[in-house]
Amino acid sequence: MSGQIIAFNPLENKGNDGLPALIPYRQQENWGFCTPDKKIVIACTYENTNPFSEGLAEVRKNDKSGYIDMTGNLVIPYKYDYGSLFKEGLAAVEKFGKYGYIDKTGKEVIPFLFSDAEDFIDGLAIVEQKDKWGFIDKTGKIVIPCKYDLVTAFKNGVAFVELNGKNKYIDKKGSFVPEPEDQDYYEGLALAYNDKDKVGYVDEQGNEAIACVYDDGMDFSEGMAAVCLKGKWGFINKSGTLVIPCKYPDFIDAFSDGLALMQLSEDDFGFIDTKGTEYWED
Repeated sequence: MSGQIIAFNPLENKGNDGLPALIPYRQQENWGFCTPDKKIVIACTYENTNPFSEGLAEVRKNDKSGYIDMTGNLVIPYKYDYGSLFKEGLAAVEKFGKYGYIDKTGKEVIPFLFSDAEDFIDGLAIVEQKDKWGFIDKTGKIVIPCKYDLVTAFKNGVAFVELNGKNKYIDKKGSFVPEPEDQDYYEGLALAYNDKDKVGYVDEQGNEAIACVYDDGMDFSEGMAAVCLKGKWGFINKSGTLVIPCKYPDFIDAFSDGLALMQLSEDDFGFIDTKGTEYWED
């Protein structure tokens, strides 16, 4: 570790202007963490990093994942082939080709029984067994059987599933329910397409909110949506203003906690904030 950590709540990881106090920062091929003003406080010595979540960040060395705290101390050893963010006190990790979950002490609390696993949201996590998908609770109990060809996370108590080629919706008990009217709306706006396959957005009354002028687009998250023009990606706000120019080859993750992960080239990627500040140097 190098430098002095600024004062902040380590569970919230909040700094100035609502940005995380510590942001993943890339120096050429190595990663560390900086403050929003790009002061490096955890040295760029890692092969890769994830943002801090619930006080811990996944970092990689020698092709293995471990977790550090916000002072840069390694608290969970490098022994996993993959590690996700901590959500609701647990993180999905992989070893020997199987996924399970650990708590923030590093204890393996849900056995490595799954061929894939996602974050917990509202007490449930998506898991895969034998090429089928279902849900577990935080005890590891399968509460919705792994029988679906495709599932999405629950939104307002309803999840989309695909079963035997048919699209359906289920509640948290696994019962089939009608398709919710607002399923495609995010932050009050939904993707829309015109007769020329251009993308824009409509509000919940079906009125055009943002004109269909983009080649592609994604759902809104934290007031921003990724849009594509001439093969390059940027971000608009909810008034339709292009606040981050369409100059990136691709995007990887939408905005979360004030940061979005962008693809810069085939091998390079990095984080930007909602003002377009780039947290990397070549």
